[in-house]
Amino acid sequence: MRQRWLAIPAVVVMIFAACSSGNQGGSSAAPSAGATSGSPAAGASEGGGAGGFDAASISGDLTLQGWSAGAVEAPILEKLLEDFQAKYPNIKVKFEPVAGDYPAAMAGKFSAGDPPDLFYVDSSVAPTWIDDGLLEPLDQFAADRGFDTSQFYEGYLNAFKDPDGVVYGYPKDGNALGMAYNTDMLEAAGVEPPTTWAELETAVEALKDQDVEAPLCFSPGLDRALMFIYQNGGGLLTEDKSAAMIDTPESKEAVQWYLDRFKNGDAKAPGDMGDDWCGKALGEKHSAIVFEGGWLDPFMTDTYADVKYAWAEVPKGKEQANLAFTVSYSIGADSPNKDASWVLLTYLTGPEGMKTWTEGGVANPSRKDVPAAEGKEILVKGAEYARPWSFVPDFSRINDAFNNALTGEIEGGFSADAVVEATKAAIDDVLQ
Repeated sequence: MRQRWLAIPAVVVMIFAACSSGNQGGSSAAPSAGATSGSPAAGASEGGGAGGFDAASISGDLTLQGWSAGAVEAPILEKLLEDFQAKYPNIKVKFEPVAGDYPAAMAGKFSAGDPPDLFYVDSSVAPTWIDDGLLEPLDQFAADRGFDTSQFYEGYLNAFKDPDGVVYGYPKDGNALGMAYNTDMLEAAGVEPPTTWAELETAVEALKDQDVEAPLCFSPGLDRALMFIYQNGGGLLTEDKSAAMIDTPESKEAVQWYLDRFKNGDAKAPGDMGDDWCGKALGEKHSAIVFEGGWLDPFMTDTYADVKYAWAEVPKGKEQANLAFTVSYSIGADSPNKDASWVLLTYLTGPEGMKTWTEGGVANPSRKDVPAAEGKEILVKGAEYARPWSFVPDFSRINDAFNNALTGEIEGGFSADAVVEATKAAIDDVLQ
């Protein structure tokens, strides 16, 4: 673990796809004998009830912080907190949204030793914040108080574990990628939604006869390409994250396949079609197929309500794989009122709170025991085989290296070797 209060870079990977609305310590604690966080005492529920912990007796004034909930999510969050306070009247909660650069604002709070009681942590920065000792480990709380973590999708929960498997946050919701397609275009081309890479290539050829700039919109970034790398049996890092895996034959083959889609005219980056992201390319009918998450739906409803589209699972390569974008609720290593924070944390991420948070379909559940909202079934199913968008401290340097190299090769060259070499060099440098 690094020395605490190590400076946090102001520029981190802010993935628009991180969850429902946007992006985004301590020493390891072994569970009590005979209990694990995934196997609670019989009858235990959110808030805890095992080991003599009485959640109803806990009191305190809590500050919950994250980025702005937005006009759509704000009323849902308000209702969620009202429900919590009705159930736990001795705990008062105030949500304080953080404007601007969230990681930079949190860095100041961490440095001052005064973080909020409970706060958002995006999976992309979780490894750095964990490594810097800024977050409270939760396994001992869960074991002592009987909170069952076994219902979280692994791809979401694993994003907030340290190398020893200790958990530092519970996912408040999550998004995996789905394949969104223009139903009229596919029907006109006489093709069904593709289910494999081979079928995708066949569909693309048929779609080239339609009035479309490029059948596929492919984001020129690791946050989409990595899904295809995983599907080909490759990876970015080894399972224990101790070495690069981007230079394996399977990884290199997948990067080349991704580049070939651009080279063959199958795909274009959104910027090359005058769009700022692939969702707009779908809405403008510049592309027939895009790979996005649940954040696409409100955008299409608000901006392109007349465009008919549907969801399907992402096409399968040698194996099925997806990416898990998520945000946790976490307690700071120096957060005050940890018992009250724990009660709020486990209510928000337990089945009751998460049902309220996700039943309208604005966010997708990160728990298996909370059903998907109508129309979100495909995206929630993707969580079953999704892998965390969470890697190693200072991951932004690796992400930038891949993205810069990929963009350069899309503009000319189309060589996977250049992308792999640049990415491996960044990985090796970060891991040193």
